[in-house]
Amino acid sequence: MKKYDLAIIGAGPAGMSAALNAKNDNLKFILYEAKEAGWFPRVSVDSHYTVDNYLGFSAISGSELIKKFRKHLTRNKIFVDNNCVHNARLEKNKFIMTLTDKEIIADLVILCTGTYQKKLGVSEIDKFLGKSVFYYCVPDGNQFINKKVFVVGGRNTGAVTAIYLKNIGCDVEIIEKDPQLNCKDKYGEKITDLSIPVRTSSQIISLNGDEILEGINVKGPEGLETLVTDGIFVCIGLNPNNDLAKKLNVELDKWGYVKVDNNMATNVAGVYAAGDITGNLKQISVAVGQGSIAEYNINKFLREKWKKE
Repeated sequence: MKKYDLAIIGAGPAGMSAALNAKNDNLKFILYEAKEAGWFPRVSVDSHYTVDNYLGFSAISGSELIKKFRKHLTRNKIFVDNNCVHNARLEKNKFIMTLTDKEIIADLVILCTGTYQKKLGVSEIDKFLGKSVFYYCVPDGNQFINKKVFVVGGRNTGAVTAIYLKNIGCDVEIIEKDPQLNCKDKYGEKITDLSIPVRTSSQIISLNGDEILEGINVKGPEGLETLVTDGIFVCIGLNPNNDLAKKLNVELDKWGYVKVDNNMATNVAGVYAAGDITGNLKQISVAVGQGSIAEYNINKFLREKWKKE
């Protein structure tokens, strides 16, 4: 069974940042990511989504920023292990990680497991998934050019998705449960400029159709309406990927995010967390910073431990 100083679970911005710092501090570490290296939610990085608040880049697509992150790690000979961590447990002050075909031991752990998209709570939605109901608009949006689609959710992701779909030629409309859009002003202004209709204080109640989506029933200020549509793009927020945190008995807040202190440490000695899993401001720059803070404190802990041994 291989042993490491540190196991980093998740290779999004937080995990990649922690790995880079661990490399610079000469720690023996492993970086796990079950998805592709540098993955984080596609809604944040699709090529249509411009990252404009990451210092040093005035405007860069999320996918291009990921490529730069990957190249930075590769230049430092840091590689992602694409194993899935199915379980984690504490035994004799060591953490045992159960992978698909083996187990490893680590002195310390950083959870950078991020989030996943909330599902639209409408009955029978599963039969339409991948055909007329989607959680991403690239490349799925291309099949709806010159067709009617609805975007569910009026925050940043929903707004950007609607703008993208409109620009490629879709007849798009936004459905938002709140009384107003909750996106950045620049996106709201763009929606107005593009004359994208917005239905506020409205929710989809049910879907119509057998194998193919034919329409939706929407409850709004005017009551219940049946609307014809060819497709739906769901952008209603994120949930924390907290399965491993639960298995390690890490304390969660009421929304299921991992509680951390200023050192990014959890209530379980030896377990740290960074990035969106902590429930803080969900920005790439924040995740990168938290990954760095977590690794700094881990390195400090290990150096003090090694001095005593």
